[in-house]
Amino acid sequence: MAHDKAAHIDEVEKLVEIIKDIKIAMLTTHGPDGLESRPLSVTEVGNDADVWFFTAASSDVAEQVSKDQEVNAAFSNDKSWVSLSGKANLVTDVAKKKELWNSAVAAFFSQEPESPEVVLIQLKSDSAQYWENPGGVLSLATSWVKGKVAGEPAHPGDSATVDL
Repeated sequence: MAHDKAAHIDEVEKLVEIIKDIKIAMLTTHGPDGLESRPLSVTEVGNDADVWFFTAASSDVAEQVSKDQEVNAAFSNDKSWVSLSGKANLVTDVAKKKELWNSAVAAFFSQEPESPEVVLIQLKSDSAQYWENPGGVLSLATSWVKGKVAGEPAHPGDSATVDL
């Protein structure tokens, strides 16, 4: 049992490491006509894979999260891909907004963190899937071509599903 717990901790740490290297997530919410995705800047990633974003209280994403908390965030770079599912909460706590406020966030808002128009979205992660290929997209394509020639499946790298 201890071995399984250690392996789980390692998977969560790897997941957090991947997410921390990616600055933009595509956050998917339930809109009036179905699922909607939009890019949001990642403000912070917790050790438990919870993710924080700033948004405007009057934005569509804030309205949608207030109506249906079930969301997904997709992260991607040239070597890693993550799909993170969980529940989103709107956070208006001024102390938390000030804690996470930085110059990049300030560039998107004309208000200060004390403003009620500035809110946080906290994605409390339930589960995640990640795929990682240290060689990047070129390595993945090479593996696919080699697999086709040899008649074997491609070996795209590491992947795992993590319950959080």
